[in-house]
Amino acid sequence: MSIRDRYNAFIRQHQTAWELGMAGVALVWIALINVEPEAPWSLLIPTLTLVLWLEFGTRLAAARDRKRYLMHEWHWLDAVALVPLTELRWLRLVRLVRVFGGVYRALAAIERLHSSQRLVWLFFAWASVAFICSAVLFVYESEVNPAVKDTWDAAYWGVVTLTTVGYGDVTPMTPEGRAAAAVLMLLGITLFAAITGTITSRFVLSEEGGTTRAADRLRAAAALRDEGLLTEEEFRAKKAELLPEL
Repeated sequence: MSIRDRYNAFIRQHQTAWELGMAGVALVWIALINVEPEAPWSLLIPTLTLVLWLEFGTRLAAARDRKRYLMHEWHWLDAVALVPLTELRWLRLVRLVRVFGGVYRALAAIERLHSSQRLVWLFFAWASVAFICSAVLFVYESEVNPAVKDTWDAAYWGVVTLTTVGYGDVTPMTPEGRAAAAVLMLLGITLFAAITGTITSRFVLSEEGGTTRAADRLRAAAALRDEGLLTEEEFRAKKAELLPEL
């Protein structure tokens, strides 16, 4: 087995831990980028940046199908996060996509969630919208809004708005904060409705669970074949085994 194959096999075997670990590295990286340059912890920024660049570059180089790696597996988010940005505070939020991409791929790699990929994506998108809008509110309101003193105030506002409770004790004052509130209300309610509909449909279609599991196993086998971890003959044998269940 070549070094490329061993590298891909190692990552696939530990994919959930790998993706969550790199998402954690990205989160620390983002936090340090936003501290004062004089702070001692800011010295770690070049090291973490190098780690993220090496992880992205080596996995892209080892991928059997680079287009599929970037587009189908959402690794283009990693590239976007690594693009050098200006010092405008709101542009720094773009780097959060590296965290979101890692967490999404970690959830997608959990075997017992294979039959619930749509539901995983919807929950992830729902939480991501809340996080991003809360971060935008904090960036633009923390210095002008007495109700937003720290990140916890912004997170509280995001949860209250997302759940449509709307106590009104934290109200955006800037145009950017109000825009974040509008996005959160529109997308939050839409995604919640989609989550509810997906859960309902899964209950209705529960009798077809065997077919769903067989289709998921076949898709997983196809992915292994595309990565070069299954030969064409092995894939055909697996397909023939699963066809009676479909």
